[in-house]
Amino acid sequence: MTHTGLLPQEWLMDYAAGSLNEAHAMVVACHLQYHKNLQDDLRAAEDLGGDLLMSNQPEKMAADSLDKVLSRLDAGEAEPIEVQRSTPSEMPTDVPAPLQKYLKNGLSDCKWRIMGPGMRQMKLWSGEKGECLWLLKAKGGTQIPVHDHKGLEMTLILKGSYHVGDEHYTPGLLEMADQDHHSHQPVIDEGEDCICLVATEAPIKIHSLVGRMLQPLIGL
Repeated sequence: MTHTGLLPQEWLMDYAAGSLNEAHAMVVACHLQYHKNLQDDLRAAEDLGGDLLMSNQPEKMAADSLDKVLSRLDAGEAEPIEVQRSTPSEMPTDVPAPLQKYLKNGLSDCKWRIMGPGMRQMKLWSGEKGECLWLLKAKGGTQIPVHDHKGLEMTLILKGSYHVGDEHYTPGLLEMADQDHHSHQPVIDEGEDCICLVATEAPIKIHSLVGRMLQPLIGL
């Protein structure tokens, strides 16, 4: 997988179509906050989707369509995550606007749990198929345990920075690592703490024996 730090266009189309799960959609929405060019691309994708809908021939709706929609509203299903057109300097708190769904007062709302030496985590959401949205906080100089992936891992830098080999990630940049990315080990840059928003599709596979023993307690 190519690492550019920016969301691939196919993911932008899926986001515009509303086909991403909660974890992926939240990471994408927050990532877009940092990049006006991607916000412009999103508008273009939304316009394209609208044009395609307008060009389709109308189909007869099922007799119970309205009842189904009303029942979904009554059930309180989550609304799509909307992108607030802003830049980091305009963010009302120290987190991107979409993340205030979970952290109304920003990072001060975080209730960190120990994850390992120099690392803390906070779960925000989990899905029925093992998907998880969570925050990682790591001290400068920390080496994340070497691990592999059973599914896609999306990591958005909110504060601080880290590097993986020659790739360097700073606030607003997005790393995407999947099953083809072996022996993954981000290293936190020296200095301030690094805080990341992470979406995983399945628990990671930690290489070390100690890490594997502790993993059930961490739950990631």
